[in-house]
Amino acid sequence: MGNGGPPTLDDAVVVRALKALGDATRFRMTQEIAAAGELSCGQVAELFDVSQPTISHHLKILTAAGVLTVRNEGKHRYTSVNRTLMVALGQLLPVRLASRPRRPPARERVAASKARA
Repeated sequence: MGNGGPPTLDDAVVVRALKALGDATRFRMTQEIAAAGELSCGQVAELFDVSQPTISHHLKILTAAGVLTVRNEGKHRYTSVNRTLMVALGQLLPVRLASRPRRPPARERVAASKARA
């Protein structure tokens, strides 16, 4: 990531993070955690009108996707936003989604390579 260009994340990492953030509740949770800097699971639950198991489920998905990081302190788990990933996504998406010359479909590329042979 230090070459000045956009960071390199494989497609699976990008898709997993975007899927996790694609749910409105998870997106709002991420916003709340980012605004606070760090929140315990209980503090997150206080901000939403859903059950504790539902909060835990959403936090688990966000953590598994790398969107959140978890720090354990005693009996408490504190979550924070993985800012490194968020910055990387912010830099990477415009590059990956920029318009490029259209590649011919695979069948046309295969036919062209057979014609050259």
